[in-house]
Amino acid sequence: MSAAGAPLVGILGGYGRVGGVAARVLSAECGYRLRVGGRSADAAWSLARRLGTGAEAAVVDAADRQSLRHFTRGCTAVLDCSGTAFALRGRVRRSVLAAGVHYVGMTDDGGPHAGAGPAAAVLFTGLGGTLAGWLPRLLADGLDTATRFDGWYAGRGAVAPHAAVSGLLSRRRALDVPADTGPSRLPGGDLPAGSPSRRPDGPPGTAREEEADQAGPPGGEAPPAARESRPPWPLPARPAAVHRFLPEELGRQAYLLRLEEARWHEVFPGDATPTVLDRLDRRPPGTLDTRALMAFARELSRARRLDAEKNSPYEMTYGTLDGLTSDGIAVRRSALMHCTNVSGLVGVLASVAVHEAAGGRLPSGTHPAAATLPPRGTADWIVRHLARATVRTTEIPTGATGTPTCSPMAARRPG
Repeated sequence: MSAAGAPLVGILGGYGRVGGVAARVLSAECGYRLRVGGRSADAAWSLARRLGTGAEAAVVDAADRQSLRHFTRGCTAVLDCSGTAFALRGRVRRSVLAAGVHYVGMTDDGGPHAGAGPAAAVLFTGLGGTLAGWLPRLLADGLDTATRFDGWYAGRGAVAPHAAVSGLLSRRRALDVPADTGPSRLPGGDLPAGSPSRRPDGPPGTAREEEADQAGPPGGEAPPAARESRPPWPLPARPAAVHRFLPEELGRQAYLLRLEEARWHEVFPGDATPTVLDRLDRRPPGTLDTRALMAFARELSRARRLDAEKNSPYEMTYGTLDGLTSDGIAVRRSALMHCTNVSGLVGVLASVAVHEAAGGRLPSGTHPAAATLPPRGTADWIVRHLARATVRTTEIPTGATGTPTCSPMAARRPG
């Protein structure tokens, strides 16, 4: 498709770290025409010139309804990386949808999720939660049935306060899994926590896991914690915390895949970040208003920056899934994703969501980003557009020594 005939995608905050990556990916991967928008004309035009033919720049204020309407005109989809979505409580999303344009927001705006009109909306609910919802879909692709999922997430690197909001909201909506209760079981037929029937102001979303290294009694069955999977990397030397909970995105996939068990752990290296999250988790439901949440987001941003000082940033996700192939063979699949460009990873996920929406592959209504990412296509985009990023998958017959059944997807860019 020529640039002149390609769909137009508008990017609010398009010259920022996330928006800039998404713009480059959408231009290189799909040839979209791009409208780079923001309050700085110089920054917008600078990126548009680097993107080349098919890119234009526009000055836009997301808080101004008339300015936003003018920016949206002619677009097939709008990607919102402006960081103002939560402060505006969904007004940007409603304005874009009212114009019949698809909307992808990189901050959970906290507004009502009811759809309006034929267009689709996608909300990014934090990096950890999004990966928790995408990873089991990647592992289940091609399996006849799936039964049990274990997931781990670890990350280090600074985040902006507006980016921290989505992760904090996701934690408040998650299911708390006390460390002494064993695996988080999802009885067959019951809606797990995090399914559409769950109240958004449910219990706090984390519990410190203290028994991860317990061994079973001699001659007896190991305790539930000892049966859990281990990540393929060593847990950080203390100070660090391992929080176990069930993200809403993973709860949805557990229900759709009819999983019997689902577990999720997040590893937080350093002192500062776990301290802020523990204080958040102690807040009773219903006491976290907009002002308090933004205060926590600013604290978390400072804590992440403090824990990341003199250390290289990274994001690492690992999961295992037990299930049956179409031939009835019991297997365990595993996947490991690693990258060093945290903002770049978010930008790639944003571009994938935009591509799905602009291509008409999403139904109308509001969707979490995790549910919109095509399993293997997303992995391909990650390794194609991020230097030193890898996604490796294996499949091993249960109870036997196996070998990888699909070749590792390795970074195709030098670096």
